[in-house]
Amino acid sequence: MRESCLDCVRKHLAQALILLTESKLGHPEYKWLAIGHLAEAEAESVKQYPDYANLIREERLKVIVDTKCNIFQLIEKAGELGEDD
Repeated sequence: MRESCLDCVRKHLAQALILLTESKLGHPEYKWLAIGHLAEAEAESVKQYPDYANLIREERLKVIVDTKCNIFQLIEKAGELGEDD
């Protein structure tokens, strides 16, 4: 299990958000790239922040079934968690 890095988590979440936007603007194949970034964000957070990693997983599963998700809220949460360090 890799060390948690909230900067890396935010990076992957931001990339997922951008790719999901692009997937709705004519590039549907980008959806799976976004899902991959969400999985990476989850892996980056699970060691030190398992509850947060579970939130990311829940959002990733929503993306898979095309349910509305809120990745930006996850980015904000990473900032809040980082304030505690």
